[in-house]
Order: sequence, then C-alpha cells, then structure tokens
Amino acid sequence: MLIPGPMAQSEALRALSDIRSVIDRSTRYSTFSALSGFLTGVAALVGSGACGYYADFVGARAEDMNFVYVWAGVFIFAAIQHLLLTTLKARKRGEVVLSPIARTAFLALLGPGLVGVFLTFVFIKQLNFQFLAGVWLCLYGCGLWAVSFFAPTFLRWLGVAFMALGIVAWATGETPGRWLGLGFGCLHLVFAAIVRMRYRR
Repeated sequence: MLIPGPMAQSEALRALSDIRSVIDRSTRYSTFSALSGFLTGVAALVGSGACGYYADFVGARAEDMNFVYVWAGVFIFAAIQHLLLTTLKARKRGEVVLSPIARTAFLALLGPGLVGVFLTFVFIKQLNFQFLAGVWLCLYGCGLWAVSFFAPTFLRWLGVAFMALGIVAWATGETPGRWLGLGFGCLHLVFAAIVRMRYRR
C-alpha cells in the first residue's frame, strides 16, 4: 500500500483549496471592494451633515427638493464608483465582470431599487419628504437581505441593521440626516472594514 508523502499531501490539499475557491466564486458573489464601501460611507456622512450634526445642511433636513437633490447625488456617486472599483477588482482577479452570479446579485437589488424610485416620486408629489429616509433605508436593507442568500452572510445582518434604522426613521419622521448618516454612512464603513479584514484587498 502506497502512502503519499508530505509533499504530495500538501499539493493535494492545495488543489482541493483551488477547486473549492473556483466553485465558491461561481455560486457566491464575493467581488466586494473595501474602498468602494469606504467612499460610499464618507459621501453619505457628508450628505447627511455628519449624521445631522450640522442640522442646517440641506441633506440633513427633509423639507424640500434640495434634500432629494443632495441624496440623489450621493446615490449616483456611490453607484458609479462602486461599478468602477468592482470592475477593476474583478479584472485584477481574472474574473468576468458580468458573471452569472454578479447579474443575479444586481437583479436582487434591482427590485427594491425600482420600488424605492417609485415611492420617492410618490412622496415628492405628496410633499412627504420626511418619509423618504425610512423608505430608502428599508428597501436598501431588503436588497442586502436578498443578496445575502448567495453572498457572505454578513450582508444579511447589515440588511437587518438598515431595515431597523429605516423603521425607526419612518416611525419618527424626524432627524432624517441622523438615520441616513448612520445607515448609508456608518454601516457602509462597517462593510468596508469587514471586507478589508476578510479579503485583505
């Protein structure tokens, strides 16, 4: 009976690890960028007037269309830089940018995103700007929850945190800058820290 030596065992374990990595990448979305999360968090903190600390800043007061314009700018900036940075990361790792799992993750976020856009127009028409923060936070949390079923599970708990903040923001209808800053600002910084620790890139 032949017993493989230590070198052969090491090579076999390395091969199994490579196979597992390939399978995991094809079934779970993991092309995250810590820098993208950090930039999104900083942009949201600025947009929220440092979580409402600067209460007179337009992004912290849900009173008129200026509030919507500020946050539209934050969301557009976040989307563009996320697309660019995740594309660069995927190419660096030798992965297809629009892989099947990446398209699935996008579609999971698309539903809540479209509902968010629709409700934003509804509340703008009704001049109920105070409810926008809760809607945005809750629906973004729903999107993260959906993505978490084929991505690392820490996204699920981030989704729960976003939904919890959204419920509080919706229930109070006050200090939207605080809840938006804590959610899109602080929680994205937490996301960036987790990605940095887990993926070291």
